[in-house]
Amino acid sequence: MTAIGFVKEGKYVGARELRTNLAKVLKSRQAYFVTDHGKPVKAMIPYEVLLELLEMLEELKDKNLIQEVAQGRKEYQEGGWVPASRLKNKLS
Repeated sequence: MTAIGFVKEGKYVGARELRTNLAKVLKSRQAYFVTDHGKPVKAMIPYEVLLELLEMLEELKDKNLIQEVAQGRKEYQEGGWVPASRLKNKLS
């Protein structure tokens, strides 16, 4: 599941319920959002998801990568393709 999927599929749990079920929550591979009086105040996500999110944030800092992704999306939407020469230059 993707990082976004974990957030969308996350469960909301009150602080009192979390205390009662902490062992179960820690063993779970699901995201939990801890609430205080019904408002989310903390997020608990699997460590692997945290690493994936941090990697995504790092990639967003790379302006060249963002431009390449935008170009690829444009070509894909137009039914285009990426020339092998462009891929070869990237790998060299």
